[in-house]
Amino acid sequence: MTTLVCLAALSDACRNLDHARIRCNEAANVLAAAREKLEHVLERAFQQQSFRPIEALFCEEEAALAAYEDAIAKLAAAEGRWCALRAALAYEKELMVTGSGSRRQIN
Repeated sequence: MTTLVCLAALSDACRNLDHARIRCNEAANVLAAAREKLEHVLERAFQQQSFRPIEALFCEEEAALAAYEDAIAKLAAAEGRWCALRAALAYEKELMVTGSGSRRQIN
């Protein structure tokens, strides 16, 4: 017997996907800002031929990159779950249309 898709689970998956997309965009923005800041500091350092310690900026960029990569992984997982639920729901709808499933099997 096929486990049926709960519409609440599909709704949760959609909500989680939206949140994951937002977090991914935010992480991308933080990473871009960190890289831009680092680029400006490096340009200034080359122009002035003065390299003060910039390790903190490299650490900031590395942390932003790690957060972005984590957000990308979570987005991919959320998309996978959402796609699986959509496919299952489409299958259930097809069963309903063709009349292949019993009333007790279909939501």
